Amino acid sequence: MQRYLPSIFTIALVFTLCSACVSPFTPQNQTPPVIPVNASPTIDVGLVPADLTPAPALVSFDEAKGNLKDSESLSLNPFLKSPRILFIQGGNVDESGNAQRWVFGINKGDVNELRVYDHSGWTIIPWNATISSGEIDLNQVVSPDVIFKQIDIQILGTSRDPQQIQRDIELINGTYTLTVNDGSSSQIMRFNAATGVAIE
Repeated sequence: MQRYLPSIFTIALVFTLCSACVSPFTPQNQTPPVIPVNASPTIDVGLVPADLTPAPALVSFDEAKGNLKDSESLSLNPFLKSPRILFIQGGNVDESGNAQRWVFGINKGDVNELRVYDHSGWTIIPWNATISSGEIDLNQVVSPDVIFKQIDIQILGTSRDPQQIQRDIELINGTYTLTVNDGSSSQIMRFNAATGVAIE
C-alpha cells in the first residue's frame, strides 16, 4: 500500500496545479464585443409586410397597332387575307393612354375573332357574337394618347388612389368612349375618333 502513496500524491499535485492555471468562465471576465463608433443600431421591428403585387405592364396603342400584322399568322381563318376591324378596346388605361391590353374585334369572312395584345404578345380568342358596326381604318383615327392629353387631370382621376381607378376606352363606329370608374362613381366621355375632339 505504501508504494502507491507517491503515485497518488503526484496525481493529486498535478490536478491541483492544472486547476489553478485555468480561470473559471464568468460573465464578469467576458470581453464585450467591439462596436464601431459609426455603426447603426440594429432594431428588431418584426415582420414587415411587403407588397409583392407587380405593377401591370402597359403598352401603347401605336405599339399594338404596329404589331397587328404579326397576329395574322395566328388567325383562326388564315386563308382570308383581308381582316376587317370592327371595334377596339383598351383595358386598364393609364393617364397617358397606354393600356394593360388592347383588344381588336376582327371579322374575316364567316369567322370572328378577338385579337388581344399585351406585353407578352398576341392571343387569339374565338368570337361567336355578331356586331353591326363600320370597319375601322387605323390610318384615319387618332391615337388615344392624343385624347388623354386634352382631358383635365381631375376627370382622369389621377389625384386619387391609383389602385381604385379603372379606365377603359373603346373605339366603335367612329367614336372613342372613355369610361373612368373610381369604385363609387363613373364618368363616360365620348370623342370623335378622327379628330380627338370631345363630343358634347
